[in-house]
Amino acid sequence: MSSDVVIVGAGFAGLTAAAAFAARGARVCVLESHPTFDPRFRGELIHPRGVRALEGLGLKAPLLRAGAVRVEGFAVSPGPGSAPLQLPYPQSAGEGLGIDHHAMVSALREAVAALPGVELRTSQRVDALLVESGRVRGVRTAQGHEVRAALTIGADGRASKVRTLLGFSPEQSLLSYTVAVGVEGPVLPVPAHGHVFLGAPGPVLAYPYGDGRVRMCIDVPWGAAKGKDALKQFVTTQYAEAVPEPLRSAMLRSLAERPLEGCANHAISTLECVAAGAALIGEAGGCSHPLTATGMTGATFDALLLASSVGEHGFGDEAVLHYQRERVAFVRLRESFTAALYEIFRAQDEGSAALQAGIFRYWQQGDRGRLASMGILSCEDLRLSPFVTEYTRVMGATAAELLRSALREKRPWTLPSRIASVAATGLRRLEQVFAHAAQGYWRKSSLSLAYPAPSRTDAGRALDAAA
Repeated sequence: MSSDVVIVGAGFAGLTAAAAFAARGARVCVLESHPTFDPRFRGELIHPRGVRALEGLGLKAPLLRAGAVRVEGFAVSPGPGSAPLQLPYPQSAGEGLGIDHHAMVSALREAVAALPGVELRTSQRVDALLVESGRVRGVRTAQGHEVRAALTIGADGRASKVRTLLGFSPEQSLLSYTVAVGVEGPVLPVPAHGHVFLGAPGPVLAYPYGDGRVRMCIDVPWGAAKGKDALKQFVTTQYAEAVPEPLRSAMLRSLAERPLEGCANHAISTLECVAAGAALIGEAGGCSHPLTATGMTGATFDALLLASSVGEHGFGDEAVLHYQRERVAFVRLRESFTAALYEIFRAQDEGSAALQAGIFRYWQQGDRGRLASMGILSCEDLRLSPFVTEYTRVMGATAAELLRSALREKRPWTLPSRIASVAATGLRRLEQVFAHAAQGYWRKSSLSLAYPAPSRTDAGRALDAAA
């Protein structure tokens, strides 16, 4: 069979891309390897930028009918017993959404499969790409079925088979492990907000994901505990104090009574995400730690950008090159910001701990800082200059806080060493941000197109034909 577009993966990214291409009149075939759902825990929080994209595609209403609830911003608690600092979304941005992942995928599959020109096929594991004359022409499934298309999209997540088949080798690092528990009943300290609780070995992200339901994603250092019983014990003893009541008791009950969900947290980064006739979107093209909950919002950006690039340039090389060049700056700064924030929130060294205090001091100074930070956090503003400006202001607030602390303690002689520690940590991270972002901002015009080699099967067919 043939289509204009074949999408590998019927998760959030793949379904959003299918809707974006169908809206432009394309014939789309979506292939999913699982018969139902990916059993692993996946994202459930969508920032306003992603919600606006879904609404434009007609997909927000199905999610609301499936139980999605509004999210108005974030609240961050610096430690046990501390009042949360609120970081609202900018009013112009609108609302975010929280929804159970399986309910979300089910609703999107039903809505997208009903769109004109879309075919959704499950239990279809892709084993090979169809490559002819240096171009990807579609895919072959494990059952031997071929789906030919002008454009092949890998939307198959962080362990993307399509990415491997294209020969891309991204930078990868294993960061931590998320233990996910669902609780029912208790109200979050700030209703309709995502929360970050600090003061444990890793941050705890909590958000509403249904009526009266709260999801808690607990960041556990990799190797801290092995096995479900050990994980439960580790979380119970090391994280409970960081979570306020009554959420704490509900979390502990859920840990004791329910099976654990979770996933490994990776940082996967690649500059190249396209080849002749193919492109990667969503986490197939890279991912960050889920602390900032930007994965699905980034996926909507990818889907709309790729569809508009094809709409403007057709199905040739220029479309995927345009997509890659416009995408890379957005993704690089998001990756840099998430990595910097995760390091500071974990506060594993003196400099990071001081910067964490500086962030809260900065946020306490007024609405401007909180709104600017939230604009970056939620992908509303991912330009390099605002990020550097905010980071510099945080470092300034950190230095002022260190001075106050030294004066309160009547130990001014400690100030130079503390300032030096903060400067070393802050400048190191800022240097990493510049280096990482620069690869996107200043190399995007030089990014080239990959030309995949023929698969063994295709090469064998060519030899047979020649014989």
